[in-house]
Amino acid sequence: MDPRPEHPVPSISLESYLRLVRGNRNFRRLWLAQIVSEIGDWFYTLSIYTLLLQLTGHASSVALALVLQVLPQTLVGPTAGVVNDRLRRKQVMIAADIVRFLVVLAMLFVRSRSMVWLVYPLLLAETAMAAFFEPARSSVIPNITAKDEVFGRQYAVFGDVVGEPADWRCGRGVVAAFFGRDTVFILNAISFSDVGVADRGMRFAEPHAESAAPLRPRDLIDYSPVLEGIRYIRVIRPCCRQFLPKREN
Repeated sequence: MDPRPEHPVPSISLESYLRLVRGNRNFRRLWLAQIVSEIGDWFYTLSIYTLLLQLTGHASSVALALVLQVLPQTLVGPTAGVVNDRLRRKQVMIAADIVRFLVVLAMLFVRSRSMVWLVYPLLLAETAMAAFFEPARSSVIPNITAKDEVFGRQYAVFGDVVGEPADWRCGRGVVAAFFGRDTVFILNAISFSDVGVADRGMRFAEPHAESAAPLRPRDLIDYSPVLEGIRYIRVIRPCCRQFLPKREN
């Protein structure tokens, strides 16, 4: 017999999602700002890769850029979690958007092969800021939605629901080709400023920040909770095997 869910699962529909966007001001601001930011990121990523290929002529430069867009989130993740648990997440999102706005504008200084090195620390900084922003954005959803607004708690932005439309994959190349990379960088920077303005206009309570312990500098490099989690998994793993389905010979 299949296990039954502990709580009934409410139905999710496009109508309920649109009703949430129309009726919830905070969610609407976050939702619209994230759509703008997602679109800017789609155009921006392709422009970075073509810039590296054009200036270096090596695919390895693009590979390094891909690594720098993924690896920092893993390393910064524990620190970002501590910051989002101790500080107001609204302020974390605004700070991350300001830094990313400046980082993307700094890409305009990369004009020659001798300046290619600047792309990599900028990508590192941008990805690190995303590691702070994304958990903050996800964590504020319960603060700005009611318990009955289940759809909003599961999907914070339009891109989470429908993914990247095929038209955008084609359109971002057209925009970069006709208007140039500089225009793409400026538009993406503006998208981060739009998100920051939208985040600043949101009004909601953050009870976790009121009861949280003060953030200390040593907490930013404290990875002991990660090690405790690994040890915990190693302890309970044998106990969980009894719940796994047995293989038939």
